[in-house]
Amino acid sequence: MDEYSRDKAKFFGIQSLLYSWIRSVGTLVVILFVSMYVSKIWLPAVVLFMEFLLIRRLNILRNSDTPMCNMLPFMMTRVLIVAAIVMVTINLYYMKFIDPQEYVVGTANRKIPYITILVISPVTLVVTLWAYMRRHKIGFCKECRIRYGTPSERGFIGKVFSSESRYQLRMLIFISAGITAYTWIYYYMKYSNVNLNHADLFYYVWIPIILYVLSIIYLGRRYFNIYLFFRQNIVGDATMKVSSTLLRYIIVSGDSVFLDDVAGQGSRKDTPASVNIPYRERMTLNDAKVMFEQISGLRDEFNMRFLYVNANKESACNIFHYLCVLKSHNSIEGSDFNGKWYKQSHLERMLSEGLASSLLTSEIHRIYTVTMASKTYDRKGHRLYGIKHYKPSFRLRDLDDIDVDFNDPVWLMIADDNEDRPFFQLRKLWRKYVSGENIT
Repeated sequence: MDEYSRDKAKFFGIQSLLYSWIRSVGTLVVILFVSMYVSKIWLPAVVLFMEFLLIRRLNILRNSDTPMCNMLPFMMTRVLIVAAIVMVTINLYYMKFIDPQEYVVGTANRKIPYITILVISPVTLVVTLWAYMRRHKIGFCKECRIRYGTPSERGFIGKVFSSESRYQLRMLIFISAGITAYTWIYYYMKYSNVNLNHADLFYYVWIPIILYVLSIIYLGRRYFNIYLFFRQNIVGDATMKVSSTLLRYIIVSGDSVFLDDVAGQGSRKDTPASVNIPYRERMTLNDAKVMFEQISGLRDEFNMRFLYVNANKESACNIFHYLCVLKSHNSIEGSDFNGKWYKQSHLERMLSEGLASSLLTSEIHRIYTVTMASKTYDRKGHRLYGIKHYKPSFRLRDLDDIDVDFNDPVWLMIADDNEDRPFFQLRKLWRKYVSGENIT
């Protein structure tokens, strides 16, 4: 992909954040507007129809080549299905279980069993709070990381997607909390159950619509400024060079890894063996060895293994990750690298304390996850051994010999969803036929 195409992809990627908000939150606005004209008995059908349209759109977006974050439309599908269930439950209560005397005394109105915003806003608040607290634990986001890598591996646009998806959730939490508060206060203090007058419609329909329009204006300005910042300031990032390929080598010997300080980041550690070259879609192992020899000054003192590659259309750089196993600690002394050896236990502490670079953290996490999954389960997620929650050992010295493809995303899915998790088969069917989360 040339520079113009990548820049265009980033523009549409940032723009997609605004479109995601317009479409996702807009479904709620459409439901509010339609509720003024559709009977409350039939309104759940409208909600389910919007749910169907959103799921269909979500499936199209997930298979699109255009970079985008689909967290908000995914979360909104949950809001709509919960809201529809609540509405149907209230309708059933009014039809079958309510005391008829309530109609006589005026505490209930058969034509207005519920007010739409009083259902939608608290449901939106609860679901968005749930999504914000779980964040990276949500299966939808895990699938995205499995397919495309972590935000640090996806470059600038990946980091924007990660931060802005959280920002949009926070924004929706505050908006839905504010709407929930004032609508319920108005309901208890001013609302009369006889009918919906002009004041009621203003508070229950038009104020949320006005807030929606203002949010679009605000986010439009925000994302335009983010794009301008990218155009003016994102220069010189090793993972953002135009039409380039980044090669990274994790150097290990026994149960130790060779690391150096990250320039400009204090005590954070990273591999000293990395190099940018002109863009290459493919990289043979022999070419990777030759490049390592050039940057290290080493010749026959190592074995090399390909780990995995990060490549996506929105990134200006693809990243090839390799494992370089030295015959001994002393082999590094004749190299051009600076740094020191760290034991596996020390590496684990650095990772837990945030003292490793984001790329190194992503690499070690993937290596550990794939290794443990392949040692514990088969490719369908079933246990290899008849011991529930069995946890094999992990040693750096074993990485050169373990028979597993670190570039296969199936193992990342299995690590998260396997026979040791509750309702394994049920969730597997749900992912395949309902949510569409299926890594093959």
